[in-house]
Amino acid sequence: MIDVKNLRKSYQTQDKTVEILKGINIHVNPGDFMIIMGESGSGKTTFLNCVSGFDTIDEGSIEIGGTKLNEIKGKALEQLRLHQFGFIFQDNYLIDNLTILENVAITRLQYDAKAYDKAMELLKKVHIDHLKDNYPSQVSGGEKQRCAIARALVNEPKILFADEPTAALDRQTADEIMNILSELNKQGQTILMVTHSPRIAAYGTRMVFVESGVFECDEAFTGDDLEANYQRVMEITER
Repeated sequence: MIDVKNLRKSYQTQDKTVEILKGINIHVNPGDFMIIMGESGSGKTTFLNCVSGFDTIDEGSIEIGGTKLNEIKGKALEQLRLHQFGFIFQDNYLIDNLTILENVAITRLQYDAKAYDKAMELLKKVHIDHLKDNYPSQVSGGEKQRCAIARALVNEPKILFADEPTAALDRQTADEIMNILSELNKQGQTILMVTHSPRIAAYGTRMVFVESGVFECDEAFTGDDLEANYQRVMEITER
């Protein structure tokens, strides 16, 4: 589904060039729930931004479903991201003057007269359909993030990108969000997610660890044993 070859990315400061990603090669399979971990500044969010089309690359290639991401731009890139990618962030970026239902439906309204029906279906899936007429200021942080997940899914994306989606949540709410993402993955949704938390990483089916701009490991998890997965994550991150 995703093929990344020799991915390099750097940023220019006032007096020097800082290389962030240093020749990354990786293949993401359909149905992977890939967790990306690493210290602050290691390049994990930069990698997610490059693969999701938010940022350009210096060298290499990113191919998604046969389309080379670094060879398209403008309207073609916009359409790819609209119809094939979904995004969840630490900040939910809900629109304050729209209801929960409207926040979910808004991107689909431009091409689907039944966008509200799809939005309601997804609000039921994340268990907040009873809040459809509420505004973001009237719901909790966890409920806002559930809304953000529904919004990310409204265009039926092939790939869901999540950047620290539980970082601002308490432990119980974070687990609720991760259970939703895990269930979506079991239904076939491909997910790439950045996190700092070994406990959250244990929900994935696969983990890569970024250190100084390169992937130091690529570990597959087997089964739903969160404790066993957590222990393996700790072994990797502490070595």
